[in-house]
Amino acid sequence: MNDLLRNTTIRRKSQKEKNNFPLIAPKSSRYISFKYALEYVVALIITITISPFLLLVGFLIKLDSKGDILFKHKRYGISGIPFYVYKFRTMVNGAHDLQSEYSYLNEMKGGKLFKSDDDPRVTKLGKFLRKTSIDELPQLFNILKGEMTIIGPRPISTPLDEYDEEDYPRFMVKSGLGCIWQAYFRKETDFKSWMKTDVQYVENISFKLDLKLFIAIAKSVVLRKGAR
Repeated sequence: MNDLLRNTTIRRKSQKEKNNFPLIAPKSSRYISFKYALEYVVALIITITISPFLLLVGFLIKLDSKGDILFKHKRYGISGIPFYVYKFRTMVNGAHDLQSEYSYLNEMKGGKLFKSDDDPRVTKLGKFLRKTSIDELPQLFNILKGEMTIIGPRPISTPLDEYDEEDYPRFMVKSGLGCIWQAYFRKETDFKSWMKTDVQYVENISFKLDLKLFIAIAKSVVLRKGAR
């Protein structure tokens, strides 16, 4: 995977003028190091501040349905390295084994991810947690473990060999809690378009862009726009 990323970067450098996209330069690389350190501190402060709320949500999940409080799922992050992302459990116990049974409900074009507004596996409390994006809060622990950051391409479970070569740059930075797709296109159901926005983010990464996305995502969460 690392070789593929390097080869893709070389190929894209020769297309710089044609694409009219600024690629990651040394200045951007320095910013990325600053970004990871800053967002780690922010995540630590948020985690400590909301820890009583996290405990409350865990208690309510236990009351609502049988199963673990947290859901772990294998995803692929920077350089294609697999890790387990944490979420509050929003589905019935054993939901993953039932996915093929409800494949006809999948609204994500391309079939590489499963997303549905009418997934019968989601619990009553789970629907609320998803609508408010509260289910994503345990990923703060992924940030504290150094696996994720606040703004960056979302970590997804699609096997690496199912991506097109032009999608590889999305793996050049850490996965994030939020991305361009979440900020502006959460109701869009085209996998390929999602990947294009991730590559666009990597090619234009900056403090200004991260701040703009953070504000847009926070606004959509407060207004409950597009969450499933």
